[in-house]
Amino acid sequence: MEGIESQKLHHGSLYWPTTLPPSQIPSYPSLEGQITAEVAIIGGGITGALCAAVMARSGIKTVLVEGNRVASGSTAANTGLLQFSNDIMLNELAEKIGEAEAVRFYGECRKALVSLAQLDEDIPFETGFHVRSSLYCASTSSDVPKLFKEYSMLRKHGFPVEWGSPHNVGHHLPIRKPAALVTHGDAEINPVKFAHGLIAEAAQKGALIYEHTKVQEVKRVGEKFVITTDFGEIIANRVVRAVGYVPGVSNSTQLKPILKRSYALVTPANSLPDAWPYDCMMWETARPYFYFRTTPDGRLIAGGMDENQADPVTDTDYLVKRTQLLLAELRKLFPGNHWEAEHAWCGTFGESEDDLPFLGETPEQPGIFHALSCGGNGTVYGMIAAEMLRNRILGLDHPMDALLAPKRQIQNRETVLRSV
Repeated sequence: MEGIESQKLHHGSLYWPTTLPPSQIPSYPSLEGQITAEVAIIGGGITGALCAAVMARSGIKTVLVEGNRVASGSTAANTGLLQFSNDIMLNELAEKIGEAEAVRFYGECRKALVSLAQLDEDIPFETGFHVRSSLYCASTSSDVPKLFKEYSMLRKHGFPVEWGSPHNVGHHLPIRKPAALVTHGDAEINPVKFAHGLIAEAAQKGALIYEHTKVQEVKRVGEKFVITTDFGEIIANRVVRAVGYVPGVSNSTQLKPILKRSYALVTPANSLPDAWPYDCMMWETARPYFYFRTTPDGRLIAGGMDENQADPVTDTDYLVKRTQLLLAELRKLFPGNHWEAEHAWCGTFGESEDDLPFLGETPEQPGIFHALSCGGNGTVYGMIAAEMLRNRILGLDHPMDALLAPKRQIQNRETVLRSV
């Protein structure tokens, strides 16, 4: 099986790394020699960190290896929004896979948010984890019926949702949106601090962490795997592929994420619009959608302008132009504010054909657990992946095993109904 290739995942001025002084960034050695473990996690981003933390908590002997520094890949370009709602609405997902399965998936996303909060409680420093509400706006009048349909579906199945903008939000938007709903129980994080906290906790509980350790080869030898790195070797019973959108190691032929790029910016501190509530994030029904969230020091993190290109833009002038378009969206919402970007970047992200992540093993690669969190809800999916992996090792089933299996049949529910 091939090794991991080098791929640039983001370009520009990232914000999150600046929030952690260099003296406070934990460092880990490179792997030298041979070690053994029950689970070998390849990838030190937030998904790998979640898997390591959950494994260590469960007493499972774990090693995590990262080719560069932990929390330096896509995690550093993550805007830190955590929601149980997904890029695909609940009612639209129900049309594809059936209402019961769609509700089960949304329910697992909501439970994952609770699990993330519980993990955060054990991290001994502030990670920026805060419970938030999400304002979901209809971009145009024609989107109002589908937004109300979504509200009705969410309410029918007991999800915490309200119709309309809350009073302290609605009258502060100079340009009124045609309609909106609010979901409660979402959250935000500083993804870099959160990933570092999870990995530090995992290490404290016995997990072995190695940075600057590039995997050259993964091969099965009998019932075990031999993971060869630059200067060392890992013998493990299971391998977790948590390398995000980097191609390479043990990539099942069934995993075909649709790679795109997106843009984000961060405004200076104390630039929050007058009276906009810190506890509210905003996104919209248009695809690709514009969104923003706040930070505790009064910044806005805004993003969108997705493009059908796999690699992040490296043309500085082009990045400036896309950043100006994001600022223009903020000016539409808050024309009375002066907007500028203190940080701006472009990053690669992935989607799947059915808007669900690829989590689990495939028949062609038993023992290799794929943790590919496609979509805008990657951290939530990473939490689900960690819990699925734990159950797998403990010999327990998980409600998402079949639905999120990497080798699944992707088809529209209408096709199924026509064949019955």
